[in-house]
Amino acid sequence: MANATLITSNAVSEVEVYGSETPPQTRTHVPLAHGKFVDQVKHALDYRGWNVSDSQYGLFPGKLGDIKYEGANLFGVMKIQKEGLVSENSDYEIAVGIRNSHDKRFSAGIASGLVVMVCENLDFYGDFVAKHKHTVNVEHELHVRIYGMIEKIEGQYSRHAEKIQQYRNRLLSDSETHDLIVQCADRRVFPWSYGEKVLREFRNPRHEEFEDRSIWAFNNATTEVLKTRNFQDLQPSTQRLHSLLGEVCLN
Repeated sequence: MANATLITSNAVSEVEVYGSETPPQTRTHVPLAHGKFVDQVKHALDYRGWNVSDSQYGLFPGKLGDIKYEGANLFGVMKIQKEGLVSENSDYEIAVGIRNSHDKRFSAGIASGLVVMVCENLDFYGDFVAKHKHTVNVEHELHVRIYGMIEKIEGQYSRHAEKIQQYRNRLLSDSETHDLIVQCADRRVFPWSYGEKVLREFRNPRHEEFEDRSIWAFNNATTEVLKTRNFQDLQPSTQRLHSLLGEVCLN
């Protein structure tokens, strides 16, 4: 399962993404066609042996000068898999988030990780994030950054797979679970008021693969609850959570 979240008021198909209009370039602003950006990401993933198992997109209107473009801003998430690293039988996947703008609202960007969130209010989160302004060399620079990010993904998640297996193997007693919730609140993983929500999700998970009361199941329960919090709090909270869970696995 990948925690890939797209928050948009206008979900669209991939066909609509490719069919969206691209403004003409100027001396200082070079819009990148949404479809071309999606192609760049997909081609880079395919070259490295990754498959896109699922994708979601949203388009948001904007203006460039006096001209309105209905699909000026693109937001999207892709769940990706690779044989030998992450397969369709895994209980986790890796996600990629993308965004691109024709009206100068933000730089073209790509994010990746076990938890990726992309929102039309400009929130953009992942373990790795790369961006580039729409200048003359935007297409080349993004090409380089996309490939660099995929290399980081592979290095990080080869190590991540070992950590996840440790999380799966370590089961929690009821007393350990309550102690862990207290420690999470103490370390500002989440507010005290969220403890009951995490415990409820841990005991009655919405995904059956997390019914074993392991640290991995606790990680998933906490992540599900954290997604309801302020977007800006997600990254530091996730980092604190993994630091704490790593310590528990060593005990």
